[in-house]
This record gives sequence, structure tokens and C-alpha cells, in this order.
Amino acid sequence: MTEHPTTPTGFDAWWREVGNAALVGTARRSAPTLDVLGVRRPDASGDAPREAALLDAAALGAAALQSGRVSHPADTPPTAPADARPEASRLAVQLLELVMTQPPAGAQQRPALLIHWLRECDAGGHRVPHALLPTLLDLATAQRSLRRVAARVVDERGLWLAGQRPDWSWVIDAAAGADVSAEPDIDPDDWARLPSAERVPVVASLRARDPDAARHLVESTWSTDAARDRRAHLEAFRVGLGPADEPLLERALDDRSAGVRDVAADLLDGLPGSARAARMAERLRPLVHTTGMLRRGLEVTLPDEPDVAGRRDGLGKPPPRRSARGWWLERIVAGAPLEVWTDTTGADVATTLGRLADDDALLGLRRAVTARRDAVWAAALLRRGWDAALVPALPRAEREAVVLDRVKASGDKVGEVVGAIATLDAPWSPDTSVALVGRLRQARTASTLVSYAMPHLVAGLHPAALDALERWQRALGDADRALATHLRNLLQFHSVKRSISEAFR
Repeated sequence: MTEHPTTPTGFDAWWREVGNAALVGTARRSAPTLDVLGVRRPDASGDAPREAALLDAAALGAAALQSGRVSHPADTPPTAPADARPEASRLAVQLLELVMTQPPAGAQQRPALLIHWLRECDAGGHRVPHALLPTLLDLATAQRSLRRVAARVVDERGLWLAGQRPDWSWVIDAAAGADVSAEPDIDPDDWARLPSAERVPVVASLRARDPDAARHLVESTWSTDAARDRRAHLEAFRVGLGPADEPLLERALDDRSAGVRDVAADLLDGLPGSARAARMAERLRPLVHTTGMLRRGLEVTLPDEPDVAGRRDGLGKPPPRRSARGWWLERIVAGAPLEVWTDTTGADVATTLGRLADDDALLGLRRAVTARRDAVWAAALLRRGWDAALVPALPRAEREAVVLDRVKASGDKVGEVVGAIATLDAPWSPDTSVALVGRLRQARTASTLVSYAMPHLVAGLHPAALDALERWQRALGDADRALATHLRNLLQFHSVKRSISEAFR
């Protein structure tokens, strides 16, 4: 009598026989019959080759194992808590669906539109509808720039949903980081428990509105943080840098990590009233001399090898292909107060720079002015030669004027034009936006320029320039299809962006 296949003991014994036959070979042992499975071979004579019989038994036995396996009952997840925010309006949701599934300006511009939608949603105190949560979480899983702002508007259902899939686990950490960074008073214990990747954005966000609170957070874990984290936290101090940060930066000059020491020295370049700046001034003054009877010449001497104190202040090993003494001069100039130069010459900034010819000293001055955002020195240095790093030091109106002049002077040089545009903070003023569209239109390489400048045009262009874009597109016709596509994408992007803003009003 054949045993029923669901009997574990009979099947297990039969399956072991199959394994034994495979192990010792069919020449020494025949495969067992298929009776235990309730199956008979088609050839009742039983004259089938032993190899074929073994393969049949292995295939059918494996299928029986798979199909007869009993799944363990899964634990039912807890019910999702009620959402705290109301769902976004129907129009806003329709725009979100459009951006997610059919981005109007192309897939490359979808993250920018999504970030705009999510920020407007958060500012309005709304949430993403439940039906769109999986799509949003998938997009934010693939695009890290979306995560932080997405975590703020998925609400309780989104957090619950993220707990059901390992690849969405980032939502929990991102939401915790977003909540912490939004709080006016952050508990250091809460911040310390965040993953390293989430702590840095919290510090960066807090530095923008409360530098002292951000510094206290960093100090609370400084002695236990890894060197990588200490350096990343210091990098965030570039926002809101002030005299109160000096004690921690002085402490960092003695850090065992060279990377931390380098960042601390760079940051102290931005504090002309610091003790380190005074030490650099003492090193610089003996190196700078006026020459001539009327003291209208300016000469700079290279420094000697630094002592231990100098090396602590950042006068270390030079970069490749740089002379050591020239590098030390650059670092000294970068750290010393700018007044050392005008006090030495007795002249104004423009006149002083006109007398200076030493390249290493000029490099140091550019570093100092960039770090301190000194508008007077930045304007004077820009008159000597273009340097994109100096542009942010200028007042907004002057900055836009300088960039427009640079774009005009660069003509059809794509790299120079795009590099100049990249120095502008978004959004741009109406006049600058219109003027920039006009200058791009005049360029012979307009198609290439617009293509490379698209990220900046997307972020910075003011709606006042859209009429000029439409006129350009109509006048273009079919003469340049690639350029026409770029212009159409720009128009669609800004149209949808404006619609998103209006949907949340």
C-alpha cells in the first residue's frame, strides 16, 4: 500500500533515498519508485534508465517539497495611527501626480518640482494623500535630496508604512532629524541618538537660525565623535560663523585628525578678530614693506620655515607642485586681518592692490576675502581678474551686475558663461532674469549654453522672464529643435511651479 504523500515520515525517508542514490551513483543504487508521491512512471514496464529515474525523482520531489511547504503565519502589523495633518487639496494632489508620473519639464527636472511641492505642502501644514505614499517613498529612496522634506509630509500613515519595508527605513531617521531640526530647543540626547548621516543636516539647519545652539550640540559629543563626524560638523560652521565659535576652533587646531585641523584653520581665516588672526598678523607685518621715496612700491618677502606654533596654525606641508615658502605666505595672508595691508601702505584698498604683484600674496588675499565676504576687497580683486569665489561677497545688486558683465564679456564661451551664472543665488531679480535671457538669446552657442545652464535657469529664473522665453521660442520655430525643447521645458517647469504655489494658497 502506498503511503500518502502528506505523511512527513514516509516522504522524508523517500527523499533521503533519493539523496543516497545521487550520492553513491545509480550504478550502485537505484532511485526509489515514485509511489510515495502517488505517481507512476508512464512506462509501466519499469525499464527506464536508472539515470532518468533518478532525475525524475529529484525533480518531482523538489516540486513536492516546494508546494507542500506550510508558511508560518505572519504577525499582523499594528494599526496605523491617525494622521495629524489634513490631506493636500485636490488640485495640489493632481499636480503631485503629474510631477511624479509625467514630469512636465522632463525627468531631470522632476526632483526640483517635487522638492518645491513638498516644501509648499509642509509650509501649508498638509500631508501627501495615502494613495501616493508608496510612489513618493520609492522616489525618495532613489533620490536622497527628497528624503528630508518628504519625511515631513508623509505624516503618521507614511511612518507606519515605512516600517513595513526595510528599504523605506530611512523615513524614520529622516523624520526624526527633521523634527529635531525644526525644534527651537533641541535636546542634545535626542540629537546624539540620531545616525551620523542625519546629525549633520540638523547642525547645518540649526546654524542658519541659532549658531550657538548648533555649536553646543557639536560640543556635547565632540570627545566621543569619530574624526569623520567632527570634520563634517565643523564644515557646517561655515554658515553663521562668528567669534563665539573661536574656542572650539582653537581646540580643533590640536585635534589628532589632520582633516579636522585643516577645516578649523580654514574657518579661522574667516575670523579676522581671532587670536589666530593676531598671530598671523605678527608673522605678516615683517614680510610686507613699502619701497621708494614716496612709499608707492610694495614688496613681499617669503617667510622662513615655521616653528611649532606656526605649524599648529596651519603652516604645514604644501600641496603638490607648490613651493613651501610660497604656500606658507599664502596661508599667513589668508589668516591675517586685511587691515595689515592698508596700514602698511597708508592707501585705500584699490590703491594697495594696484601696488601688489606677488602671486602667492594675492592668492592668500582671495582666500581671506572669500572667507570673510568683504565686499570692498572683493570688488577691488574682481577688477584685477575674475574669480567666481569672490562674487558671493558682493551685495546682491552689485553681484548680479558683475555676473551680467561677465556673461557679456565671455561671449560664446560656454564654461565661462555657465560658471558666472552659477555664482548667483536663486531666485534672481526680474531685471537680471530678463537681461540674462536676452544675452543668452544673442549668443551663437545659445543651444549649448541653455542646455548646460538649465539647472540654474530652473532654480533662479524669475517669472518676469517667461514672456521673453515665449517670444524666443516662437521666433525660433523649427530652426533649432534641441533649443526649442529646452525652452519649452523651462516654460513648462516654471508654469507648473507657479501652479503648485497657487494650489497651496
